[in-house]
Formats: sequence, structure tokens, C-alpha cells
Amino acid sequence: MTSPRPLVWFRSDLRVRDNTALFNACRRSGGRAGAGVVAVFVISPGEWHAHDYAPARVDLILRSLAELSAKLAELNIPLLIETAADADRIPATLVLLAKKHQCAEIHFNKEHELNESRRDEAVIAAFQKARLQAFSHTDQVCFEPGTIRTGEGRFFTIYSPFKRACFKQWESIGGTPALASPSAQAPLSIASSPVPKSVAGWKSTVSAERWPGGESAALKRLKSFSRQGIIEYKDRRDTPSVDGTSQLSPYLTVGCISHRQCIEAAIEANLAANPKLKGNPLELGSPGPVHWISEVLWREFYIHVMVGFPRVCMHRAFQPATEAIRWNENPKHFEAWKAGRTGVPIVDAGMRQLLRDGWMHNRVRMIVAMYFTKDLFLDWRTGEKWFMQNLVDGFLASNNGGWQWSASTGTDAAPYFRIFNTYNQSEKFDSDGTYIREFIPELRDVEGPAIHDPSQLPGLLRTRLDYPDPLVDRVKARIRAIDAFKQLR
Repeated sequence: MTSPRPLVWFRSDLRVRDNTALFNACRRSGGRAGAGVVAVFVISPGEWHAHDYAPARVDLILRSLAELSAKLAELNIPLLIETAADADRIPATLVLLAKKHQCAEIHFNKEHELNESRRDEAVIAAFQKARLQAFSHTDQVCFEPGTIRTGEGRFFTIYSPFKRACFKQWESIGGTPALASPSAQAPLSIASSPVPKSVAGWKSTVSAERWPGGESAALKRLKSFSRQGIIEYKDRRDTPSVDGTSQLSPYLTVGCISHRQCIEAAIEANLAANPKLKGNPLELGSPGPVHWISEVLWREFYIHVMVGFPRVCMHRAFQPATEAIRWNENPKHFEAWKAGRTGVPIVDAGMRQLLRDGWMHNRVRMIVAMYFTKDLFLDWRTGEKWFMQNLVDGFLASNNGGWQWSASTGTDAAPYFRIFNTYNQSEKFDSDGTYIREFIPELRDVEGPAIHDPSQLPGLLRTRLDYPDPLVDRVKARIRAIDAFKQLR
């Protein structure tokens, strides 16, 4: 019996290990002569522009594709690079490619954003119309969205009970183990495409050394973190001046590593530190691994929210009542925020880190977004878009979820009471100003508590600084934000 020749469509899953679509395609092929597996990646400039891909993210994708091509070649799987001007042209592009290389079926891992889901449905329909098979696989999450529900059968809207439900499901099914690398396939006389070093319209200013591309770099970082940093993670994670986080988010975004691999590494570290541990290592044991697992599941939670409430993919608030808020329109404030010139050092340091690294420490992201939406009272959608356009780890579910949390329009039990005092946050998490001084050279000589609020310096010292005064009065801004939300109740 002749085995089918599968086509594997790579997207945000640029890895060989624990890749559900690739694993199943190789198993379907069976490695038999004449069957083999063909892989494809589609560059779609129109789709990338529509979804605000950052230049740093595109650069990481391309460099990761280069390594993926080499790893697939070791398995005798050619990687073809195709181009489709926009998402609407992807189905026809893939069908033509499948027919050209005698592929009877296509395999791909699901992407859960609304537009991506519609695109994937169009691909399935196009293959069925061409009398070819199409298989979509759950891979981006540990649990298929919709399988983790409340007792009333609804999608969870609060994280803590969602996490407990995930733990319960994990125990009941014995975990979701990562898949091994597939076996080598029968060689095909199909040459891999050269991977472009750039795509017109995306020129990254972020150093490639900051984010080495590929699965190997991701696994190396995971291994280092799980062996050295994860035990102290809970104590160090909120301090932006130290290397206290995994910094794996860019690799999760482009798929050089999976949720399952991250959780498995955390469990292994937890059990190594607690060899006599009795109970679920997802929630018992050392605080560091347990807390990091919780952070990985936040990403999963926001994906489930995005599927259960697709309006968040359409520039809509999770809480519809908050769409009545009339946000400020102040282009000068927006430009000052983007440039890191708001006069609030912790905010400006974060924005300058974003411009330099294409990344920002998570605690600072919350501070920056809270300042944007509560102090400046600017529309969270504008800030969300700017982040997506600049983040190497720009991922709609997490970015949208984080911005809506900060704006008090998202998943929360008592939203409008949560307004950060940016200066208190700065003093608490960057007490000696190390992070601020790294990114704001004009403040490097400021000593003591004034590093957090230079506007409080005596007149002569203040005038010597090439640094702006705060854009708004924090106390008045807080009152304005609370009043705006109170009117919705």
C-alpha cells in the first residue's frame, strides 16, 4: 500500500522537536521510499502588515527558518519558501504546491487568532475542493481551547480557577508530554529553497546577537534557565535590572519551543530540588518552578480567552461596558511616550528598552501600560498596537490580554481600583535605579531617591538635566481615571 506524501505547513512552530503536525505527518508517511515529507513556509507581507509584525520578530523568524531548514534536511525533508501577497492567497498557493510535489495531504498546527482561524478554514476548504486531505493539530497550547471550562460549561474569565482546572486536567490525563523528534524520511529529489535574509518592509534595528535564532538557541536558553535561574525565579522575576526571567517569550512566539517543553523542564527542576515531593509538581514544591509554570499558563489562559471571546481579536474590549469610555486624544503625549520622554524615569526606561531590544521586562510592561491608560488616559488599543509593531515577542493573545488588564477593560474581578503609582513601583522594583540608569544616560549622575522622580530635585540641579518634566499630575490623573470607570457602574 502506498503511503501518502504529506505537506507540512510551518507557521509559528519553527522547531523539529515536539511539533505535532510534523510528528504526525512523518508517521503518516512512514518513511517509505516514494512517500517522504515536504515542508513549506509562506511569507505573506500583507498578512504580516495587517497583524503588525515587528521588524525584530520578522528577523527572528527568518534566522530561525534558516536553522529549521538545516534540521529538516537532516531528516531528508526539504523546506520550501513560498510567498503569498496576503492571507487570502495562501490557500491557492498551498494547493498548487501540494499538486506540484504530489502531496496528498497537508498538516499544520492550529493558530487560534480569529483571522488566522478563518485563513486555516479556507485552507482546509481549498484542499477538500481539490480532493486532498487536510489535518489541523493542537500544538500551540497544552489544552485545546474549549476543553477547559467552568462547571456551567463556559470559558473561564478569571485566571486562578482556570489554572486550577488545568492542573486537574493535567493530573487526570497524566500530563501532556512533549513529542520526540521524528525519524528520518525517505530522501526526495526536491531541493530546499534558500531562506531570505530579509523581507522588504521589515528592517530590524535590534541586534541579532540579542536574540539568537532557532530551536537550538531556545533549548539552550530553557536548559540554562531551568538549571540555574528557575529556583530563584519568584524572588527575582520583578526586578528589571537583574537577569531573573527566562526571556523565552520570543521563542514561544515564533515556535522555536513549546509550552509543553517549558512545563516539562520546570517539573524536572522542581523534582530535582524536591526529590521526596509528594503531590502535583505543577503546584507543590519550590516556589520558583511553580510560579514559572503559572506564568506559562497565563499565556495559555489568554489564548483560551481569545477563542472564547473573539471580540478581543477585533479591537474590542473584553468588558463591553468599558467601550463607552472616551479616552484622551493627545498626539504629543503619545509621541513622548513612544520616545521614552514622559518625565517618568521607570516608564521612559521601559520604552527605550523596547526600542533597543525589541523586548521589555514584564513588570515594566505593566507599569508602562498602566501609565499609558490611567495617567495619560490614552486608548489602550493605540498602545497595544505600538507594542505589537516593536516587540520581538509580539503575540496577540498575551499582548492584548496584558494591555486590557492594565486598562481595566479585560479579565478582572474588580478592575478600576487597580491603578499603579509609577513612582512607588519604581522605588519597589528598581530601588537603586540601576535599570533606569542603564536606559536613561541623562540620569546616570542622579543620586538617591531623586532617580525615581527628578522633578523633585532643587531648581539648579533640575535645570542641569536634559530630561523633561512629567507630562501630567499623577494625583489628578488618578482621580480622572477612577471617575471615568465609576460612571460605567
